[in-house]
Amino acid sequence: MADQQKAEVQDDGFLSRDPGAIALLSLQGLCGVALVVGVKTVPAYYGLNLIAHPVAAIRCALALTLPTVVVAYTLLYIFSSRPRPVWRCIGSGLLSLPLGTVVIALLALAFGAPTSLQYASRTLHWAFLMSVLVVLPAAIVLGSSWPDWQRIFAFTRPRGGLERAICIPAHGALIGAWVGAFPMPLDWERPWQVAVTNRQGISDLSAVFAFSVFFHFFRF
Repeated sequence: MADQQKAEVQDDGFLSRDPGAIALLSLQGLCGVALVVGVKTVPAYYGLNLIAHPVAAIRCALALTLPTVVVAYTLLYIFSSRPRPVWRCIGSGLLSLPLGTVVIALLALAFGAPTSLQYASRTLHWAFLMSVLVVLPAAIVLGSSWPDWQRIFAFTRPRGGLERAICIPAHGALIGAWVGAFPMPLDWERPWQVAVTNRQGISDLSAVFAFSVFFHFFRF
């Protein structure tokens, strides 16, 4: 068990080492702090809030969360000693964002988000933030390895701490968004629904990061 946590053989024959528990906890916790500060503190400093100014508030969150996630998961990738060049893992992560945004936005529309162009900006900004939280970390670490994507997202079978650091927050973000939208239509033009949905999503995301810390603490 200890050997499996320290190193694992990849399909291409290269040996990769799992990042240490401190690195996993610290960098993943940093992403959680960046999200909370970006959603709540930074917009409040400029007199904005997620309910009255959803697009501007999400832009503030992205300005802090996006670079934090890129740096954190790139460092975790480096610590894992995987063979892919760092510039390629960053490039694949950034290139995955537009595709992830489109897919998540289409899913939001399928679950009831309004199709009117009046609310398209809100839906796309929310989808971009979700893509940063769900797609970007996986793309940085896994690249274009479709079997690994299937194993983590379809079958929920992560191998080692680094893949758990992708799997747990990603599933939590998706489940949190679904739970927030399930009791009501995802309808941006009703202010009370925007408030409930966003607060539910934020609370679920925060809980996921807290659970992830708890999980790693006892796993290692």
